Amino acid sequence: MENTYGLLIDYEYCTGCQSCEVACKEEHGYPVGTWGIRVFDDGPWEVEDRHVNWNKLPFPTDLCDLCAERTAVGREPTCVHHCLANVMRYGTVAELAPMLAEKPKQVLFVPQFKPYEAKGPFVPKNKLAGKVHRAAAIDVQENTDFTTSSQRSDSRTKAGLE
Repeated sequence: MENTYGLLIDYEYCTGCQSCEVACKEEHGYPVGTWGIRVFDDGPWEVEDRHVNWNKLPFPTDLCDLCAERTAVGREPTCVHHCLANVMRYGTVAELAPMLAEKPKQVLFVPQFKPYEAKGPFVPKNKLAGKVHRAAAIDVQENTDFTTSSQRSDSRTKAGLE
């Protein structure tokens, strides 16, 4: 167990900002509806008079490989790096287990399923790319030359950053 790595998540202080979700999606290029980590709500519900329970619970999904490419070069997983509340710790189970015993409302996550080893890396696919699509009563052709004003590279969009 000394070389087994995991995430220690202190959900007592998680604010539910979802920066871990966004960072993970960006790091891995997951499409809409796919997550490497999700933040769930537990509550609000009344525990006793004038006391409400409402936890934000970050849970790594089966796609979590603890950012193997990042950790292989000595960096933290992206969810840990971008956690605004600083409630996530990455390390060996031997390092994290004593911290888990120090206080309640924590969870130690150790990935069991490794989809990258089993299935290869996630590759998003657009099955409709380059095809004519039938929508309502008109044919729609994919436009590969479309740009928006945020994609312009002229003087109107430069902010003096070179």
